[in-house]
Amino acid sequence: MKIERLKADLEKARQKAAEWQARAKDIERQITEHENMEIIQTVRSVTASPEELKTILGLIQSMKGLPQEKPVKEEETEPYEN
Repeated sequence: MKIERLKADLEKARQKAAEWQARAKDIERQITEHENMEIIQTVRSVTASPEELKTILGLIQSMKGLPQEKPVKEEETEPYEN
C-alpha cells in the first residue's frame, strides 16, 4: 500500500538526515581541531616569554573593542590625471 511505502521512505529520509547531521558535526570538530593546531603552532613559533606573549595577546584583545579606521582607497589618495 502507498502509505506503508511513504512511511518507509520517511524513515529512510530520517535515517539519512541523522547520518548527515553526524557527518556535519564531525567535520565541524575537524575544522576546530585544525584551527587549534594552527594557533598552537603560531604561538610556539613566537620567540617571546610567556609573560610577553600574554601582554601581546592582551593588547590584541583590547584593540578589538576600538573602532577600526576605514581603509583609504587608492583612488582617494591619487587623483586621476590625463
